[in-house]
Amino acid sequence: MIVPPSFGEHLLWTGGLWVALASLWAAICMWVDRDARKVFGQALPWNLIFAAIGVLLFVATWQAGLGPLVLFALLVPAFTLGYVALRDTKAKPTDKILSATFARRSGRKLAVRLGLERQFDRAFPAGASGGLTRTGPAPRIVLLKKDGTTVDGKGGGLDRETSQAVKTVQEMFLKAVDLRATDIHCEPKNNEEYVVRCRIDGILQNIVAFPADEGKAVISAMKVLGDMDIAEKRRPQDGTFTVLMEDRRFDVRAASAPTSFGEKMALRLLDADGGIVKGGLGAIGMKDSVVANLREIIQQPHGMLIVCGPTGSGKTTTLYSALSEIDVNSKNIITIEDPIEYRLEGISQTAVNVAAELTFAKILRSTLRQDPDVILIGEIRDKETAEIAMQAAMTGHFVFTTLHANDAPTTITRLLDIGVEATLIQSAVSAVLAQRLVRVLCPKCKQAVQLSDEIKQKWGIAAGKDVTVYQEKGCPSCNGTGFRGRTGLHELMIFDNSIRELLIGRPSMQTIRQASRKGGMKTLLEAGVGKVLAGITSVSEMQRVAK
Repeated sequence: MIVPPSFGEHLLWTGGLWVALASLWAAICMWVDRDARKVFGQALPWNLIFAAIGVLLFVATWQAGLGPLVLFALLVPAFTLGYVALRDTKAKPTDKILSATFARRSGRKLAVRLGLERQFDRAFPAGASGGLTRTGPAPRIVLLKKDGTTVDGKGGGLDRETSQAVKTVQEMFLKAVDLRATDIHCEPKNNEEYVVRCRIDGILQNIVAFPADEGKAVISAMKVLGDMDIAEKRRPQDGTFTVLMEDRRFDVRAASAPTSFGEKMALRLLDADGGIVKGGLGAIGMKDSVVANLREIIQQPHGMLIVCGPTGSGKTTTLYSALSEIDVNSKNIITIEDPIEYRLEGISQTAVNVAAELTFAKILRSTLRQDPDVILIGEIRDKETAEIAMQAAMTGHFVFTTLHANDAPTTITRLLDIGVEATLIQSAVSAVLAQRLVRVLCPKCKQAVQLSDEIKQKWGIAAGKDVTVYQEKGCPSCNGTGFRGRTGLHELMIFDNSIRELLIGRPSMQTIRQASRKGGMKTLLEAGVGKVLAGITSVSEMQRVAK
């Protein structure tokens, strides 16, 4: 005979269920508030929806007793699952909750707390979650140390853990090359895991997460490749190695640094074969008018072209593209770089070596005794280098170089600020090219929208005119970002007589900009507007880069 529960037991069970549901609701509300801000950029209306569910729970139990608890026990998980499914459509691939990657990461955290991490790793090895796995046969990848020694994870004095880590590094490079990454960051997120992020089209994106032990082994493997001291974890170190994949070669610059959670590693992938630069100036997104003017300038027997922009704006790529249009058989071309980023045939390339006291200025002096026709100087960093380069530009050599400046007019004031004489700038500089890189909309998922009246007014477009532009959406082809590839925005200021006359005094940037505009210069903003109206990039991306 089954004895029915007493009133006290019934109250205890239902009251306990009520408390459990209320606690669960409170925890979910706090998580949704944080997560919505991260994924959607704002907490509303998601936090209000879940708050309303809790209010209904309190009101229903106040009015109808504890009877509706069963209904709410079903509604709370159902609404939560619906939110998770919706937020996964907007979240980055590595941040999706309904995924094998999240399941493995969560399972391993639980296993660590229970002391079962080794058993978990054997049952669910890293890579099984799909973070670094590939579909189809993987191309063969070879890792070479600086001295040409192959590191393949098959022994060679490496312990078992490091050998496995080398294989993980190979998978990591395969994934990075597939995604067209230029940089890889492997960094400890906390004491439990390492996160790998790749810079794709100029933006860092999470790719995969490793358990802390595995992440440390991966760092050690990369330090072996770069001939760095594995035992030294408290000081920054630098190293280089090479990655060969089928018919492609990448030179890798590795830099380690200590952090509060452990050692991190940053890798820069340099396409040693040149890639895009072989296509010349026409392959980097320049307008036809800018390409025509530049080709005329770089064929001059003497002068100087300065390319300016922030770090990562493609200055070196533009210079190499210009060099590729010069006949290497009839001219002696010498480059001075820190470091050498692209290997080009028929060109003498020298790397700066501060430890050996080989600075830009010292190498440039010796280069002038090598009978050069064209000289590329990686960057003007000081007055001495600038003055030697300009003297060379005035004595029968054409000089290419870069400078950190926001736009073309700012370059002149920047040179004056480091102490270069105005008369030297007048005589040596032929043109200044400012540039930025914007991401190109993915052709498979970009969406057509109407340009807003606010933007029309800002760009000088009639308010009543319908203007169709495109915005990003996201699909598997673009890794959910809405963009695939990058193109350039360019601002070319040619030194004509009006600009040279301005340099007699100390002109303001505004004065130089006005004179340049009268000479036909199109600004970076105008170049960006042209890319938007042509459907190449979006309004938000253009505004991010060219304000």
